[in-house]
Amino acid sequence: MKVLLQGAACALLPLAIAAPAAAQDIGQDTGRNIGQDTAQATGQDTPPIIVESPLLHPAAGLMGDHMHQGGEVMIGLRYERSRWSGTNQSGTEEIADADVLAAGYSSRTSSMVMDMLMLDLMAGVTDNLTLMAMPHYMWHDMEMVGIDPASGEGGAASGDHAGHGMAPGATHRHGAHGFGDTLLSASYRLLRSRGLGAHATLGLWVPTGAVDLRNADGTFVHYGMQPGGGTWDVEPSLTVRGRSGALGWGVQGAYRWRTEEANASGFAFGDRARATGWISSFVAPAVGATARLEYLREGPIEGHYDGAHSHSSPADLQGNYGGDTVSAALGLNWLLPLATADRPQLNVELGVPLYQDLNGIQPPQDWRLSLALSRTF
Repeated sequence: MKVLLQGAACALLPLAIAAPAAAQDIGQDTGRNIGQDTAQATGQDTPPIIVESPLLHPAAGLMGDHMHQGGEVMIGLRYERSRWSGTNQSGTEEIADADVLAAGYSSRTSSMVMDMLMLDLMAGVTDNLTLMAMPHYMWHDMEMVGIDPASGEGGAASGDHAGHGMAPGATHRHGAHGFGDTLLSASYRLLRSRGLGAHATLGLWVPTGAVDLRNADGTFVHYGMQPGGGTWDVEPSLTVRGRSGALGWGVQGAYRWRTEEANASGFAFGDRARATGWISSFVAPAVGATARLEYLREGPIEGHYDGAHSHSSPADLQGNYGGDTVSAALGLNWLLPLATADRPQLNVELGVPLYQDLNGIQPPQDWRLSLALSRTF
């Protein structure tokens, strides 16, 4: 899968070079040529090409990558599924169950799936200011496996640090779901010229998600299974995008700062720094392709649950969260063939990690699939 993604990403550039014969027509059909009215009013022969084609945005797997014109409204629905599984890692190396046991744990994560459903609401207040609101709902499903030969069958131990009480090789599946935190943001346009644009975004994460979900025995679920963060977070970002004919590109940097040391349950997730870059190309009048690289750094959890919780697996300890990850992703954007002036757009992106340096002991990520359906009015 990784080799396929890398090869396809490298293939995008010659594909874009092969497409220039239709680039002008494609750009006029699918882009928003903002300079046209200005050109007609001033007598210019050729309007400036402004970077506004939605087919060149990596919209399925990246937030805040584009803006809207004054009076435009976008409504969208975004779905994302991520999966982690396999032999756990410590840093960049696999760690055997015997070493996980020696570190003081009687079970470990065998696999985890996280699903997210997000509503995208964007409005162009002016040509230079776009507002966005993104509430979402989260599902977590985790399978644990027992690794302690001394453990027997039966229920969890009693006390503040209760365990799963799993026999070696036995598995246990459990889940949690609920509304996550809500992102509110404002993007301001910094630059718009021929083939180049830039904007800055200031995001505020409102702690609308739960951080106090518990297991059937009354203990808190694993930290990473809480649907919310429980803290007010500030996330500034800067995006620069360009376009030349059928080829587009962009870079974005963002930092999510947890402004509080602890939430209502006694802990706070680590800050997140992210840098990403992409290239994109028209491949048909209504289809665009994207290839993206992303670097993500997340700090460990700070604080500690203030109620009964387990310490039997790495997922129960704050130091076993976060780390550094480099991922590659390929995407397709498609303007749906509907007989409407504002055609809905379907976006899909599949990403896989190329490098993972994980804090503590964690299962590695396998892949992430993102889907987005949107329409601009």
